[in-house]
Amino acid sequence: MYTFNLLTSDNPYLTGDFLCLFFLNLPICILIGLIDYKIIQRIYESGVVKNLYLRFLVDILLATLFVTATSICVNWITSLFVPFEYFRLRTTLPLILWNSFIVLFIEIFRYSQQQVEVEKQLAIAQKEKALYQFEALKNQINPHFLFNSLNVLASLSYQDAEKTNLFAKKLSGVYRYLLATHEHSVVTLKEELSFVDSYLFLEYIRFGEALHVKIQNSTSFPNKKVIPASLQMLVENALKHNICSVSQPLSVYITVFEDKIVVRNNLQLRNSVNKGGIGLENLKKQYAIHEKQIHVEQTDTDFIAILPFII
Repeated sequence: MYTFNLLTSDNPYLTGDFLCLFFLNLPICILIGLIDYKIIQRIYESGVVKNLYLRFLVDILLATLFVTATSICVNWITSLFVPFEYFRLRTTLPLILWNSFIVLFIEIFRYSQQQVEVEKQLAIAQKEKALYQFEALKNQINPHFLFNSLNVLASLSYQDAEKTNLFAKKLSGVYRYLLATHEHSVVTLKEELSFVDSYLFLEYIRFGEALHVKIQNSTSFPNKKVIPASLQMLVENALKHNICSVSQPLSVYITVFEDKIVVRNNLQLRNSVNKGGIGLENLKKQYAIHEKQIHVEQTDTDFIAILPFII
């Protein structure tokens, strides 16, 4: 109110005159607030200034310059038609003070909004991570997978004791890895490929010559990070969606590059596919949490998934 007095009245003690001028100038001050908000919104959306304090200073500077320049122009244009005594400094300084308050309140409002949004995103990320971990574990421990594995184990026990022992160790290794990485958002490529090796051993016993998986450059970047069970999921996805038989063998190629992993398989889709288990969309969300994106391509002959490294 005192700012309004300084801005609009020669005598700050004239209450009637003050209230009249207060309500006359109120729409102008609301307009100033809207202009400030639009300027701050543009700066936020551009993302040019990342630092919170620096952005606050830039907001005040730009908003004040714009509002001050507008005030001077409006008063100058008005003076051409309505002669009046205009004191530029006396009018501008309170306007800068008023504008700074508005910018401060807008910044507090925007910051609060950001904090709420960050907390919301973190909650969603945690939920999706927990869902992915649960689905990853469920995918391997589901009765169908366990039933097939135990059947294979039972058959091997009558044929080859050494292979039966190795099969049991690989099967336990699969479960151990899933349980060990339950709380981890990323694992090293070396750990993931070791897990894939155990998983593939089980599938080779099951499918025999119908399945061919080749891993290239597997030892090139052992400490690069990936999502746990991501490569296994893509192999499982290929087995689930495609025919895998001796007459129509399924070939999967996993190639490691410096910044990504490319998983490719020949396309020979089944007529009916069970949609349960881990989905590719779930894996995409996991990578999105780390601000990474999975690229998927499908041609007439191949299905290709490109996984970027997390770190």
